[in-house]
Amino acid sequence: MVGQPSAPVPEPDPATVAAARTVADLALLLRILRRREARQRAGAELTYRQLAARAGWSHAVVAGYLTGRTLPPIDRFDRLIQILGATAAEQRALATARDRVEEVRRALTEPCELDRRLPVPRQVPADVPHFTGRERELVALDELVDTAERCSTAIVAVITGTAGVGKTALAVHWAHRVSHRFDHGQLYADLRGFAPEAPASSERVLDAYLGALELPPTQLPEGLDAKAALFRTLVDGRRLLVLLDNAADPEQVRPLLPATAGSVVVVTSRDTLTGLVARDRAHRMHLDVLPVDDAVRLLAGFVGEAGVADRTAAGQVAALCSFLPVALCAAGERATRPGPGLTGVADELARAGTSLDLLAAGGDGRAAVRSVFSWSYRRLPVDAARIFRLLGWWNVDDVGSDEVAAIAGVQGAEAARLIDALVSANLLRPEEPDRYRLLGLLREYAGELAERHDVTAAHDVVLPSP
Repeated sequence: MVGQPSAPVPEPDPATVAAARTVADLALLLRILRRREARQRAGAELTYRQLAARAGWSHAVVAGYLTGRTLPPIDRFDRLIQILGATAAEQRALATARDRVEEVRRALTEPCELDRRLPVPRQVPADVPHFTGRERELVALDELVDTAERCSTAIVAVITGTAGVGKTALAVHWAHRVSHRFDHGQLYADLRGFAPEAPASSERVLDAYLGALELPPTQLPEGLDAKAALFRTLVDGRRLLVLLDNAADPEQVRPLLPATAGSVVVVTSRDTLTGLVARDRAHRMHLDVLPVDDAVRLLAGFVGEAGVADRTAAGQVAALCSFLPVALCAAGERATRPGPGLTGVADELARAGTSLDLLAAGGDGRAAVRSVFSWSYRRLPVDAARIFRLLGWWNVDDVGSDEVAAIAGVQGAEAARLIDALVSANLLRPEEPDRYRLLGLLREYAGELAERHDVTAAHDVVLPSP
């Protein structure tokens, strides 16, 4: 009302500052400063985005500080209170309060204290012997941990790629490399999204996680949502690394995500998990086949440096294995048997009617290349599976949408949908605009399937002229 005295300007009074013990208390002091700064300007309070622009941070980071979800680092706290107009004396008192909040928080969250309330799980499987390459991807994953330390919620990363490209090996190796940065433990689950068995249900995985946190079975609530909420509650404030291996789809993953700041979730999948990236802001990392030098080093892990002295033979084996780690491991194992080593394996692969027979890993379904490919194929929609088979039967290096339309007998929009299904399953690789490639071993596998199911129909197809 006109003429009414203005409300008193809020002040971060010494008693309130001295009483601050929690991140929420500190956030309240920041909000008081923001209100006072607006009154002094006779304007509106600075928005999160305006504060972020002045500080050079993201608005989500600023929101975390002012809502009490995140404790600002010392340098950021000092910068923020300067922007909000704190006097020199206030800056000293507030800095002392911020240090006190951190000390109280550390006392409550030291691993030795948490150990008395909840165990510290160490569930990540054993590291991969002779892990090779992937330096760029390892650095990118390390940077996500740095990002998580500045965020107000957990960071999710998706490692995607074709069957047998080494997604699990990368995730497990990296998890061991950074385990010291997650004092409150590491959780692991094989979600069996692409496996001989049925996919693991999210509810059963949560049962296992809650059991690992030593929750008595009698205290388990009923239903997926209730268990997911309890899991998030139990791990709140704990820095965890969660490795969700071999995911089928986003809905399988979402209930298993912690919300606590500083935690990192790494998901591996043959699917691109588009929904997890679009809705949950997951960071996607596409894993490609190995460069030739790394492929040769992987073979050397089986036969030693002397075994790869014939670089021509080693390179030939790598190429015949499509530089795919699962195939390279099968070839490396074969080269350790009595015989002529990699030179002999190169000759066998070059002469073989089908390389997949030689890369069977002694019939071990989880290491045999044909079996590993089959788990991706079985999850394809019927029409996309047919196109996959026919692409193998035609045995061409690459195709475009016109060729796919001719093979499928459909119009352009339907061909684009089928291509998208194969790309999303990481069975077809985009090479350039409207050109797609099938890896050599995948093409061989698809051709085998076509010989059994589609040979008559395949002969009737006429591909468009290039």
